[in-house]
Amino acid sequence: MLRLPKFLYVVALFAFTASMAIAQTGPAKGYNKNNIKPPSHGSVTVFTNFTGAGGWNGTTGYFVDGADFFDQVLAGGFTPSSTVTFADAGLAMGIYVDGGSALNGTARVYLESDAGGVPGTILDGPLTQQNGILTFDNGLGGNVVQFNCVTCPTLTAGTPYWIVAAQFRQAVEDTWDFSNGDTTSGFAFNQSGAILGGWLSVAAGYQRMAWQVDGN
Repeated sequence: MLRLPKFLYVVALFAFTASMAIAQTGPAKGYNKNNIKPPSHGSVTVFTNFTGAGGWNGTTGYFVDGADFFDQVLAGGFTPSSTVTFADAGLAMGIYVDGGSALNGTARVYLESDAGGVPGTILDGPLTQQNGILTFDNGLGGNVVQFNCVTCPTLTAGTPYWIVAAQFRQAVEDTWDFSNGDTTSGFAFNQSGAILGGWLSVAAGYQRMAWQVDGN
């Protein structure tokens, strides 16, 4: 597998640049045409960018990894169109380096508020992981991992929120795999392992990760 050079992002008119770490498999494998999102814990789809054959692009994704790598934390934003109770989030993920950990198939995922276009405070989480993460190079590009709510807060229509994914085991490196062409709005990341603060924004036009949020 190939680790591509860090991409250079120039965000809007700001005078800073930021680089991200991404992973990629060869073209002959990694595209998931069979594995689908686990049954929803909720009755309403609040957000999804699972589209097309296989639901997402399992050949490449951004790293979510520990301190032995980039310590990269990723966050995807969404805005519900109706007021619901948060139920779960499903993320397309894979294990890139397992680090020899007995917990290498787990990650920590949070629901966070918005603070001026980046994640703010934790509203729920770490969410309860319902199934393990498969290896990124298993011919399927990993799998969709469901994370159920704990406190299950209300999501208010028209209010932006964030799903944040982090890996706290220093020797484990996961991927949050790409959607099939979702570049409609931006996302956020940091390379300090922080789930609060230190965020860098990536403008619309860049590939986003694949995930779904459900409610009741």
